[in-house]
Amino acid sequence: MSDKYSYSAKSISNGLVAGYSAGICGIVVGHPLDSLKVLLQTGAFNTTKAGGGSGHGGKVNSSNLLISRALSTVASAATLSSHPSKVPSSNVFPVGKRSLTALYAGITGPILTIGVIQSLNFAIYDSVRRVLYQRQLRSKHGDNVGHGLPDDYLHYDNLQNVALASFISGAATSIFTSPVTLVKTKQQLMQWSFRRTIQETWSRGNARLGLQNFYAGYGIHLCCDAFGRSLYMLTYEYLKRKLSEGQHTTNNIGVDINRASSANLSIPQRMICAASAGMTCWAFIYPADVIRSRLYSQSINSQSLPSTMDGIRLAKQMVKEDGIRSLYRGISITVARAGPVAAA
Repeated sequence: MSDKYSYSAKSISNGLVAGYSAGICGIVVGHPLDSLKVLLQTGAFNTTKAGGGSGHGGKVNSSNLLISRALSTVASAATLSSHPSKVPSSNVFPVGKRSLTALYAGITGPILTIGVIQSLNFAIYDSVRRVLYQRQLRSKHGDNVGHGLPDDYLHYDNLQNVALASFISGAATSIFTSPVTLVKTKQQLMQWSFRRTIQETWSRGNARLGLQNFYAGYGIHLCCDAFGRSLYMLTYEYLKRKLSEGQHTTNNIGVDINRASSANLSIPQRMICAASAGMTCWAFIYPADVIRSRLYSQSINSQSLPSTMDGIRLAKQMVKEDGIRSLYRGISITVARAGPVAAA
């Protein structure tokens, strides 16, 4: 019993360390592109009509031009770098000189919290998935449930279980990721320090709100985290199982020697599944992420807390003024980033 317990504790410990290390690697690799994404989502929307060009009414519709605009923005920066006490009076952020290291603005929060959030996310996801698998077995076999391997639920449960478990874990952890994401986005836009961003957010507008200021447009954030996590894990598990189907073998009388199991997949195969799932996930939830970034940028100047309904109204306004493509500005960078980050 003690050997089994020790092995289990060691496995959990190794898993947490591996998850934390992978999370940090993903952040370090993906954060610069995440900064570009935020600049595109919040800045390019105000500047797309300035370029003239061949688009209708001077709008820039080309993805390549948007990326070029983002790279130009990176070569410059908010004059707030030189005058950190200033807060812009509008959502158009003035630009001045900026170094390449500015792309790492806002990385402090994610680095500090990735371990705790990932551990909590995994714990909830794994626990819910186990419970759902037990219910699945009972509904199929009644009380005559055999004793399979402890990790059978990871390979043979329904994909609906995967989607629901990941949705619940994403929704639960969104309570903690909302403040982190908001502070990160403000830092990327304003080049403020981590401490100052927290202080400005706490006291901004109606100071009595305090903690509530970190939950601007929380419904939009919940959508990104819960539906995004669910779609990612569903796609990831589906791809793993499809790959594993061709790897199980049968003997000469057609009896399975090994059940088809994603446990038999190699690390490169898992990385391909993760990268594909990450790109698929972002392709679907990107419009909500655009609205979230825009709400966070508005909260810098707003005397009131932007709500979920403000986000819905903003989306309608953007589509009305610039078409549906306004909800997909910068998606090329984001999808390109999603692959390597998810694989890490």
